[in-house]
Amino acid sequence: MRRFRVLILALLLMAAAAEARAQTVADIETAWRGWMNRNGRTTGSLAVLHQGRVAHEAATGRDGIGQPLPMASLSKAVTGVCIAGLIDQGRLAFDTPLSQALARTVARVGTPVDPRLLGVTVAQLLTHRAGFDPGRNHDPATAPLYVYLAKATATRTAFDEGVKWIFGNKLPLPPGARYVYSNAAYLLLGAIIQETTGQDYETYCKTTVLTPLGARGAALDPAWRILSSYGGWRMSLADYGRFYQAFAEGNPAIGPVARRWMMSPEGKQIGGGSGVHYGLGTFVRPTAEGGGNFWHWGGWSYDLRPAFDGPLHASYSTFAVRWGALDVNVVVHMEPTLAGEGGAGNQLNGALGAAARKVTRWP
Repeated sequence: MRRFRVLILALLLMAAAAEARAQTVADIETAWRGWMNRNGRTTGSLAVLHQGRVAHEAATGRDGIGQPLPMASLSKAVTGVCIAGLIDQGRLAFDTPLSQALARTVARVGTPVDPRLLGVTVAQLLTHRAGFDPGRNHDPATAPLYVYLAKATATRTAFDEGVKWIFGNKLPLPPGARYVYSNAAYLLLGAIIQETTGQDYETYCKTTVLTPLGARGAALDPAWRILSSYGGWRMSLADYGRFYQAFAEGNPAIGPVARRWMMSPEGKQIGGGSGVHYGLGTFVRPTAEGGGNFWHWGGWSYDLRPAFDGPLHASYSTFAVRWGALDVNVVVHMEPTLAGEGGAGNQLNGALGAAARKVTRWP
């Protein structure tokens, strides 16, 4: 009987130990590493933040913890929050048209071949409803890069050149017709930030948004500054997680006017009845608790030889997610790029979320 009681006690202790292990932030890393292995990724890194503070970091392959990494399209949220600040200050409005927001730029580079573009509003740019459709005629912000980078450097932002490329194309869709994701919309928003503030895009966003949120090491990628406001930021994953805390309910980085607009799905729905819409450079799903869930994928795959700067090669993906009710942000980097965010991307999101919801003891 005594031996039986000892065995039962041992089993209970083992079960308690297993339960304790399943309730720690390290299990988020375990979920991430499992996904990396299943998808053949040997280089990558992970940062987990709880209540705005770094709770866990991990890296494998060529990545290192704390290493500055390119963010690709996660950069759009930086641009979105910068625009939100200008709106809450009254320097812009969601219904400000390009004819006003880029008046001086238009005077410099010329009028667009499609006059409808001048009526596109800041809100339509933010929500990818400006009338661009890369699936029909390529993205006018990135399609000309192969020709341009053969003769010019990728290490400067070149907003005027990008605006000229966009202005040289007719809109395949009527402005406001529907959501279609593009880089062109966020290139124009970067140009709007420069014209509205009189400062270069990087300086303004770093000074007013990134540094106050604790992302002090953030900067445009020296090798890819050309990607600027739609894909050019580089920082550690922890710094991006600190920036992503801007989307936390009540965080002053996004003022009341912009936050109300961001959280309302009106005029921003993506479709399919999912309850998801696109707000300030990130996807949004409002929830009853915590102000909502936010996420975005990024990726850049490029190979140009020869180029003005020498051979240009990049292949990586990024992912950021915030679960408002948990007050948890997770940021991931991987190489090479993930082909689309469909099945494998959804599996990563699901695995990370399931692990995060089990954590009961945070550092």
